[in-house]
Amino acid sequence: MARVDPLWRSDEISFYRFDHPVEHEDQPYEARADAFRASFVDAGAFNLEVGEGRWRVGTGDVMLSHPGMGYRASFEGTGFNDTCLSLIYLAAEDERFDRVQSWARGGRRVMPASNRLGYLRWLLQNAHAKRAPMLAEYVASEIFREPDATPADLFREQKFGWYAERVHAARERLDAAFDDAHSVSALARSVGMSAFHFTRVFTQLVGRPPHRYLTERRLTAARAMLEQGRSVTDTCFACGFNELSHFSRSFSRRFGVSPSRLGH
Repeated sequence: MARVDPLWRSDEISFYRFDHPVEHEDQPYEARADAFRASFVDAGAFNLEVGEGRWRVGTGDVMLSHPGMGYRASFEGTGFNDTCLSLIYLAAEDERFDRVQSWARGGRRVMPASNRLGYLRWLLQNAHAKRAPMLAEYVASEIFREPDATPADLFREQKFGWYAERVHAARERLDAAFDDAHSVSALARSVGMSAFHFTRVFTQLVGRPPHRYLTERRLTAARAMLEQGRSVTDTCFACGFNELSHFSRSFSRRFGVSPSRLGH
């Protein structure tokens, strides 16, 4: 039997670790997906069949599924040995995701390993380790894109104004309360948008996703505090960072100098 370890959940997404106990030998099985799901393979491999399609899904690959997708999974050797980090788009129906059913028609079932996917998997792992839900939401917004999406056209004037007002309101909230534990879901709801659509629009208008904007805002505030004589430890937690080591690394990358050189 597979083992599922829930890691984090919001109204929009959830993610969990999925593996198989060493002592258990599974049998090949057939199933039907009940959600939009992206599974990052952290280790091991398995065989996947969807319709006429056949894949060997290995470490670094991502398996994609959509509601109603039938598939068969099998293994080579004595049993399943894969370990996955899986994301589920819980709010897909409410947010009318993939209205034209391009996931079903496009045949995109496996994303082969790439540097980009490796980075997204790394962010997802860090989201859990550092208790940073905005990172998980960012990964979800990148993975659950419309498969046939084309580069964004210019917004119509009326729509642009609507988006600009909401993105600006979200930025003001982040600027005023940069030390709070924000989530993209809450920011999006506060301006009347879905989490994934908000992330894409925010990134287009601001030039970076919400979690990166917040990190930069915190680091800028941290530098000012250190230059005013605050201690490194006080500054770290006053700016919303949860770990001193993470704060020090981020600060050093951003400014080219460790916070200890500026603080006390």
